[in-house]
Amino acid sequence: MSSRRRRNPNLVSVSSHSQQDPDFLSEHKHCEVSLEDETDATALWIKQLKNVWGLWKKSEGVTRMLHEYFASAPNPYTATLHIMFSCEDIHQGKHSSLLYTVMEEFSRWTANKETELKDLLTVDIKLQAFISATQQKNVSFCKMVFSIYRLIDDKELFIEPIRELISRRQYKEACQSATLLELHQHFTVEDFIIQLVFQDKLSVAEEFLLGSPQHQRLLVSFLDDLLGRRNIKSEGEFIIKRLHIHDAKEDKLHQKPLSKLVARLTKAYNLPPETCPNLNQKRNEGALQFLIHKRYIENTLGRESWREMVREAVGNNRDLQLELIACVNNCGDPHEALYWANTYGIPKHKQPYNVQRLQEADSDISQQQGAVALVYSDNQGEQESWDDDSPQYWYHVFPLSQTSIFVVDTEEGFELFLEYIKDVPMVGIDSEWKPCFGTRRNELALIQIASREQVYILDVCNLGSKCANLWHELGLILFANENIIKLGFGLITDMDMMKRSLPHLGGTSLSGKGYIDLVVLWKKLIQDHPFVFPYTVEDGASGESLTRLVHLCLGRPLDKSDQFSNWERRPLRDSQKLYAALDAYCLLEVYDVLSQCAHEQDIPLFEICSEVMADVKSPRKMAKHSRKPVKQKDMTVQEASLPPTEPIPLCQHVPQGHCYQVKSDIVEEQLQEVLKYFNVFITRQDVFSRCQICNGGDFVVVTQDVMHQLAQASQLMAQFYARNQELKLDEGFSTESGVIIEHCKTRKGVTIHVDAVPAGVLNQIQEFHICEDCGKCYWDGSHFERLVCGRLQNIVIS
Repeated sequence: MSSRRRRNPNLVSVSSHSQQDPDFLSEHKHCEVSLEDETDATALWIKQLKNVWGLWKKSEGVTRMLHEYFASAPNPYTATLHIMFSCEDIHQGKHSSLLYTVMEEFSRWTANKETELKDLLTVDIKLQAFISATQQKNVSFCKMVFSIYRLIDDKELFIEPIRELISRRQYKEACQSATLLELHQHFTVEDFIIQLVFQDKLSVAEEFLLGSPQHQRLLVSFLDDLLGRRNIKSEGEFIIKRLHIHDAKEDKLHQKPLSKLVARLTKAYNLPPETCPNLNQKRNEGALQFLIHKRYIENTLGRESWREMVREAVGNNRDLQLELIACVNNCGDPHEALYWANTYGIPKHKQPYNVQRLQEADSDISQQQGAVALVYSDNQGEQESWDDDSPQYWYHVFPLSQTSIFVVDTEEGFELFLEYIKDVPMVGIDSEWKPCFGTRRNELALIQIASREQVYILDVCNLGSKCANLWHELGLILFANENIIKLGFGLITDMDMMKRSLPHLGGTSLSGKGYIDLVVLWKKLIQDHPFVFPYTVEDGASGESLTRLVHLCLGRPLDKSDQFSNWERRPLRDSQKLYAALDAYCLLEVYDVLSQCAHEQDIPLFEICSEVMADVKSPRKMAKHSRKPVKQKDMTVQEASLPPTEPIPLCQHVPQGHCYQVKSDIVEEQLQEVLKYFNVFITRQDVFSRCQICNGGDFVVVTQDVMHQLAQASQLMAQFYARNQELKLDEGFSTESGVIIEHCKTRKGVTIHVDAVPAGVLNQIQEFHICEDCGKCYWDGSHFERLVCGRLQNIVIS
């Protein structure tokens, strides 16, 4: 075929300029395939193509015309560029456009002809394709052109063109090109990454960062350094001027949004804490103030927990040590201030005056580090002895004896626990982890599983990295067993932590049938039924917390003084064991009270629990509700005179007659208006719970391995399609993967768009969500946290 092909005279040559003039891209900015010399036959054919497209859009007729044209052209690469420049929507490249369809069909046509066409793909053509692609607004179209014209094979050729894009301040196009061509080592974070961050276009930069750990560290270090400056806004404005950043979002140049950004990037790229010392400093400063508030204002933090967490927050930072002593002394506790002064070896002349006097008055206090002087403020229920039988009148107490609590930290103990738990009909489940104030990720420390007679505390710190077979067995015996009812409070948070920290649990479902979240049950009882609790609690006390629910059901709240503890320290304190055991056991007590009250009040608790078990599922997996057309009888819109008084979860629609006239023109304010008026609360699980393309609600979760198989199947089908051959495969689909891998389709027969997933993402992300209604592929990325922490910050609740 190559012998009958000739060079297309309509293509402008640019290679000679590229080797001499670094500004050649500017000179050839409008360099296009000339349309003046096109033959009458070609012009007539393109006109016919547009006519067919206007009638039928994407159809077999259009496909056939394009494939015949590609096959007859002397050089199909230049012919395709020729068609592209003849399209009116040349700079748009939308998926529904003729331009996109031409390139998509050319991709399919060339799928099995790479060797045959190799000699026709010259440097001139590649440069022309690069210039054309970087003028497009559609990123997926740009990626397709880069792939078809194999620009990565000569990637060094495009370094100077990318620098020219940078000089023209086209940072987005430069970043995308460098990413697709894997030219990371040739550019610094100040070439276009910082610019994109300041323009609030981080999603573009993150595609580049995904392939370069070095740039990840450099970016976080750059932003952390900015965070440590005395005047962030002034320093940011200097950077904007120095790097010539246009359209910078200066509202981001403040400590709070910048801190969140540095923290999110550090977490996303799993960078060590030392990468961002200034963020850790500010986080620890905030943590210290938080702990002081919990200890001296709310009085909800016990002495041992207080001291553990203060040590975590302050560490070896001398400034924080001095601030701690000053703050504690200002709270009226000079004895505790003296304790910390002695603990950290603070010189006398740096101590507050009354702390100095206290130390001079009694040298014994200095020797005992202030511990004796603290007894007066910590004599209310903080005894570490299990033999203390004095009642804690203000708090609900653990009703069982010490011998009913078992700490499981050995394989033998784990095996005994598994033998016991398999015959238990109902359990309460809770978990604990050490609060982290810096950039370190929270790690699961304990799992508490309570029956009505015993409570087992699984020591994840000691067992988590071993006993893989026992963790897997636990998943099968307990979590996958629908006959054992699992009670929890905020189950999704606990289960997500278990999934992340204990991969040996396998693919066991940690939600759905067999799981009852008492948060959801509580809301359903008070919203949908005239349920009355046996006890009353002052409105607003403790919010919708477990301690409030326990108070409503059992008459006393929970003692949360050990909640903020160092749960990773071993051995656990007795008060920690008691707190952890009670947090799981009280779930059973609360359920019993709810069951008894529902029976007395003739409320169908069994049916409600069935609804709750369905609601625990992730919104992404919930069945899509059928939508029937509603006949509109009256076009008059009236506002609801009585909006809901109780908070309600996110729903599909509001009842008939409940309407509201939106007043603001700003989208964010409109959303807040509606949610506030109808008293609707939104959780993190509601965000991205529906497909952004088709609004479908059915998703299937597949692994990275399945995605690779789908990609291979897609390529195979494209090759057969290009040969006009029918690909015959067995029907059916794998129940393990949930998709029809051989056909690259969902269970509903829709083609999965695996080709739209970047190669870097496909090789790094472990789990993907596929819309079963349109085949769109999703994965967990930075956009979710950026949206929740940004535009939806004041809307989404924890």
